[in-house]
This record gives sequence, C-alpha cells and structure tokens, in this order.
Amino acid sequence: MQSKRKIYNRVKIVIALVVFIVSIGFVNKRQNDALCKKLLISIENQQGNFFINEADINDLVTNGGREMVINLPYEQLELKDIEERIENHKYVESAEVYRDLAGNMMIDARQERPIARIFNPSGQDHYISERGEILPVSNRFTARVMVLSGSFFKKYLDKNMLVDDEGKDLFYFIKYIEKDKFWSAQFAQLKVDKRGMIEIFPQVTKQMIEFGDTYQYDEKLKKLKIFYDKILPDRGWNRYNRVNLKFENQIICE
Repeated sequence: MQSKRKIYNRVKIVIALVVFIVSIGFVNKRQNDALCKKLLISIENQQGNFFINEADINDLVTNGGREMVINLPYEQLELKDIEERIENHKYVESAEVYRDLAGNMMIDARQERPIARIFNPSGQDHYISERGEILPVSNRFTARVMVLSGSFFKKYLDKNMLVDDEGKDLFYFIKYIEKDKFWSAQFAQLKVDKRGMIEIFPQVTKQMIEFGDTYQYDEKLKKLKIFYDKILPDRGWNRYNRVNLKFENQIICE
C-alpha cells in the first residue's frame, strides 16, 4: 500500500512538472507572438542640449522608415540590432531597447553632452563631450560652452577621444572648469599651443591670463581667485592687460 502511495506521489510530481513546462512554453509563445503596439522613447542627459529628439530615434528604429516595427510580432524584431543602431548615432552615448508587459517597445537613450567647443579656423568645428569624445557640430543646435583654440587640438580633430596620454590632463582641467559654476562663468576661451601651454580669455574683464600647463591647476586657480577678489577691486577691473600665473606663489600683473 505504501509503495502505491509513493508511486502516486511521483506521478503527481511528474504531471505538475509537465504542466509547468507546458505553461512556460505557452507563455513564451504568447510573448513571441505579441505585436509591437507603440514606441515609447525617453532621452536622458539633455539639460538644454537638443542634438537628438524622438523623431531621430524613431528614424533609427525604423531604419529611415524602411523597416516596419509597429504591429509586427516581437519574434520578428531584433531588439539588440535596433539598440546597436541607435548607439551608433554620433550624439547617443548609450541606449537600451526592450518591451514592456503591455507590448510597447521601450527605448531609453542617453544623449552625449558637450562641455567645450574646438574652434577650427581651417575647417569644421567640433565639440568635446563630458566623456572626452570628439563630436561634430550640429546644424540643428549650438551648445553654449567654452571655446577651445590653438594648435594643440589639430591632431585630435580626426580622432574619437581627447583622453589619451597627452590630452587627458587638459581634458580633466576643462571638465573641472565646466563643472565649477564660478570658473565656467568666468572663462570664455582657452587657447592651447602645441606644448600644452594655456592662455585664458575671460568673459568680462579684458586681462589675458597666462596659465601655463595644467600642472597644479587648482593652486593656479586659487591665485587667480585672489586676483579677482582682492587685486581687481582695489586697482580697477581694467587696469591690467596680462596676468601671469605660471610661477609658484606669484601673481605677475602687467
């Protein structure tokens, strides 16, 4: 009698497993057969920069309108391929494409954000993103960022990144300025020669600032803050044409 009960319990377990597996298969089939109802697009990291919009993302998803997506079964849609297509856009930092339980295609894209613009007198300008990416300018939107000029940047215009052995220190200095409310409001332009020597042109006052290289830039900025807080109010905002910060523990004003 006991052996029959054991057999009966084992049969029940087997039947339950079969029912569970069939149910999973049925659910998966229903999900695969589900149609794409609509595209729900979210663009992050805009912050006043409008290099891409929902129409651009929609165009990338449909491959310029050549590929139907809406009302197509998900089993016929390669979400990874769509995701890669979006990420290949010059102003997209990253993207994630997935479906929700209601059958909508969810698209979360993060836009590249420029922190400075490289002025190129012999050709097209470029932006530097907050990750150090070299980006082309856009005909649609112009970002209000600090201008960079000088021969230092020529070799980077055809590269994808400013962050390398020579450029990374300058990039971190630019990023520091961009994130600091005071300095980002003060500096209009950085001119950098091929040796990495920096000249700074302020937004308001007329002094050209000889900054030197990026070594101990935080100490140099502290000296410049003393110049703005104590020397200019006492001597006059336009008294000096040139300020030299290159020498340790000195502020040389001409």
